[in-house]
Order: sequence, then structure tokens, then C-alpha cells
Amino acid sequence: MAYTNLSKSKRISDRQVVELLEAAALAEQTLSEQHERIRYLENLSITDELTDLLNRRGFQHELDRALSRASRTGDKGVLVICDMNHFKSINDSYGHMAGDCVLKEVAKALVKHCRKSDYIARLSGDEFAILMPNTAPDRVEAIIGKLNKLLNMLVVRWGQHEIPVSVSVGYENYTAGTNPNQLLHLADKSMYHNKGNRIACHIGSQYVEKRTL
Repeated sequence: MAYTNLSKSKRISDRQVVELLEAAALAEQTLSEQHERIRYLENLSITDELTDLLNRRGFQHELDRALSRASRTGDKGVLVICDMNHFKSINDSYGHMAGDCVLKEVAKALVKHCRKSDYIARLSGDEFAILMPNTAPDRVEAIIGKLNKLLNMLVVRWGQHEIPVSVSVGYENYTAGTNPNQLLHLADKSMYHNKGNRIACHIGSQYVEKRTL
């Protein structure tokens, strides 16, 4: 009788072990799904819905990290601001869906032009930013010139229409100790200087301008 009870008790114990293992596996799966959900929401919170680029929050995070790294390692880089000219007229003439299409094409052009190590963001409606770490100051002028030419040669097809893109580009170099707010301000200032009917290249604190014909 004792042997029978012991055997029965052992069988119950085995069953409990199996149930515990199944419960543990389910809990692990649930935890993994929760972590995946958290990662998804975190990524969603730093991504621009229209272009899939970083949004302002995500870009600010990467900018802070880059400047912190520059302070530790002496890394040099550049912050580029791109702002579309007369974007409102595109929305007014062709509609907001056309405007969205233009923004997406500009985003694609930026991704295609930039390195994988660069950080690209849509900061606001028609303003984009590019953070280029590990970029020597003597290379910046050529990079910006190529980017400016690429964007301003872009033509977006919308139905039977071809919409030419016009973008003003400004930039500012950064080194160890650069303040992020000051960097954004100077890059913005460079871009706004180039706004309007001018094609300009910002070289440090000096400007070389050429009026369009």
C-alpha cells in the first residue's frame, strides 16, 4: 500500500513539473512579447510616421550622444539643416497628398546620399536634419555642395505633373565641447541665410553667394 501511494505521489509530482515547465515557457513567451512590444513603441516614439526617418525627439537623442562622444574622443562632425523652399505653394497647387509625396522623395534622396553611419531626421513639416559624425572639416564643403545639387535637381512626378524641388541647405561643424542647442542654432542660421532666391555655400562663419539667374 505504501509503495502504491508513493508511486501515485511521484506521478502527481511529475505532472506538476510538466505544468510548471509549461507555465514557465508561457511566461517567457509573454515576457518576450512584452519586450518586443516595448521596443516597437520606443521605436515608434522616435520615428517620423510619414518618412520613416527619425523625428525631432529621436534626432535630439542621437545629437546628444554624438556630442558626448565627441567630448570623450575628440570626434569631429557636421550638422546639416535642409529646409524646402516654397513648400506651401506645392500644397496649395497640388494638394497635401502631393506635398507628402514630395517629402517622402526628399527623405529617400537623403537616405540614398548619406552614409549608414549618418543620422537623418525630419524635424518639422518641411525641415530635415542630417548628423554626420566622423566628418573632417576639410571634406564638408564638397559634401554639402553635392547634397545641395542633388536635392535641387530632384523632380517629383505627381500624376501628370512634375514638381521641381527647391531646398536651402545650411550646416555647422562640431567638435569636443560643442553645445547642442548652439549647434542647432548656428546650422539653422546658416540655412536661413541661404533661403530665398540665392544659392549659397556656408563656409564656417563666412558665406559665398551666387544669385540665381
